[in-house]
Amino acid sequence: MIRHASPDFVRESRLGLDRGAFLMTHRAQSAAPREFSQLSEQAIEAAQSIASALDTDPPVLRRAPDRCVIQIGQIALTLGHLRSVGDSHVGGQLLAIVWHGIIAPRGDHVPERAPRHAPPPPEPIWEEAHVVSAENESGWYWHPYGLEREGFTSTETADRCIDQLRLALEKVPPPPRTEPAARPSARRR
Repeated sequence: MIRHASPDFVRESRLGLDRGAFLMTHRAQSAAPREFSQLSEQAIEAAQSIASALDTDPPVLRRAPDRCVIQIGQIALTLGHLRSVGDSHVGGQLLAIVWHGIIAPRGDHVPERAPRHAPPPPEPIWEEAHVVSAENESGWYWHPYGLEREGFTSTETADRCIDQLRLALEKVPPPPRTEPAARPSARRR
């Protein structure tokens, strides 16, 4: 699904040969996690608003420094900042995928019990890979593969990803909000 994966095509045709000048600095290496964190936070806030508007359970979230998984019902959005090795993709890449299926299961696994029926594996609905361009810390842009020179800020990129999550939820609406089960009262002896 991802086109134009060649680093030479991206560097020469869209972003210019000098796109890596700032991205090779230590300042850029510290800016990358901040930009990914900003993108993730924007996506999480938007997903929580969507879940609230749909009157369903809050999204299940799984986060790591370079990864974010947002699960609403049977639809999930995964965001990953793939760090570069060498200088072929200076600044790394962003990979955004919307899935149909369970990516972030709830944490109710109890190993002493009999195994449950495994759900079907998730299937990707939409995916988009991005490369980075930045001339300084405030000029950070994510460029989707296949778009000539068009780049988006972290907030705009989060909005693009959430729009795809919203479209998927329109096709597969999440179940209604579940009420927490009442705990049985403890018997006194």
